[in-house]
Amino acid sequence: MKDLTDKNMSTSTNKPFFEISEINSMCNETREQNRVPHIHDYFSIYWIQKGEALHATKYIQYTVKKNNVFFVPAGLTHSFEFKDNCRGFSIFFNFTFFNLKYRCDDSILRSSLFNNPDFYTIIQISKSDEDIFNFLFKRMLAQNVSASPYQPELLTSALMLLLYTSKEIHDKQYSDSSVSLENNPKRVVINFRQMLEENYKTAKDVSFYAEKLNVRPVQLNEIIKKITGITAGEFIRNKIIEEAKKMLYSTDLNTKEIGFVLGFDDPAYFSRFFKKYTGSTLSDFRTLLQKKVQ
Repeated sequence: MKDLTDKNMSTSTNKPFFEISEINSMCNETREQNRVPHIHDYFSIYWIQKGEALHATKYIQYTVKKNNVFFVPAGLTHSFEFKDNCRGFSIFFNFTFFNLKYRCDDSILRSSLFNNPDFYTIIQISKSDEDIFNFLFKRMLAQNVSASPYQPELLTSALMLLLYTSKEIHDKQYSDSSVSLENNPKRVVINFRQMLEENYKTAKDVSFYAEKLNVRPVQLNEIIKKITGITAGEFIRNKIIEEAKKMLYSTDLNTKEIGFVLGFDDPAYFSRFFKKYTGSTLSDFRTLLQKKVQ
């Protein structure tokens, strides 16, 4: 976009930024950067016309397939792996660009199109919708390099038409709010992992999380294992062990103090717990870490 595009894809929110390109033109360096968890302060839209891409957030991973249009909100930590045969379009824009024309209404950016509890913002477009999407993406692609004095207005108008057309499709495809957690295992995984992040220091029993999710503990273990390969109980233990290791490495707290921080009132039990699931004592593990960084 002439005069408005940040060619280096800067994360500065003060400068209007809009970019549209074809996925197959993405350079190898950018592809590699996308494979690593990262965060942007601009919004992203991808239309996969051919092939597949793998998208992952902190809580879930899933495949984006042919004729999926995918929306990534600003501020989301995620990774994206495009398969070699992947074809389609990508759009990036920041809030400043959006505000060039729509200064009073940013509700579409705050809607479930970009933000929902699952971080699963995908729509499947039908053959009858392909023509309008193809027109809008190609129109923006051409207008992005145009010298027209009306370029910002034409781009933002096309973007808004794309967003609201997508939102209409999204609302139809996700209108069934009566789907139970048992029939939506991905949501169970996401909700469980979010709850675990907030409660692992005080709640270490599967029953606590099962009650919050309104399922039986056995069900929760089965659902989590089906999606991730390990049970809810293993997730809880792994989280505690992971945090203990981080604290052994990055703090000067003694092992008793680390146990208290992680919700263990009995230092001896915490020591036995750590050794049982790592094969090493707390002290030996810290010593090993210190040797590695010397």
